[in-house]
Amino acid sequence: MAGAPAAINDNPLKRRRIPKDEAVIRKRAPLRPPTLVNDIYITNSSSYKGQLHRAKKLLVEDGHDHILLHAVGAAIERAIAVAMGVSEACSGQVRCQTETSTVKLVDDVVPTDTEKDLDTQIRNNSAITIRIEMLTRMPATARELKKSRRR
Repeated sequence: MAGAPAAINDNPLKRRRIPKDEAVIRKRAPLRPPTLVNDIYITNSSSYKGQLHRAKKLLVEDGHDHILLHAVGAAIERAIAVAMGVSEACSGQVRCQTETSTVKLVDDVVPTDTEKDLDTQIRNNSAITIRIEMLTRMPATARELKKSRRR
């Protein structure tokens, strides 16, 4: 039928669903800028206690004025929990600033038929960066204790 409107499913911007028997999708790790000492990348596979301990250590013992928590996708909830844990551990002597964004992630599409070419697809995912700043320095950081013992 000439002049008929295009079907709803003919959107060229929409990702097409790939049947499992045609190809395997391999998710690449997200790209991230070079890591600084005070950057913590939160994942669901890492230990919550370990992430919380590292964040508190950087702020209190190492004397950093701020830390940055980064998370993507399902780990956003964990990053918020770590930020709340740090705030509670520091008796509210911290300020949290949150920035949300959308990141583009690349997936490799590996066809099961060896004659077909490899392909990639791009998808969007939510991301969060939480900046945690010390409002007042904690009374005795590890560095200050070491300096006072040397005198």
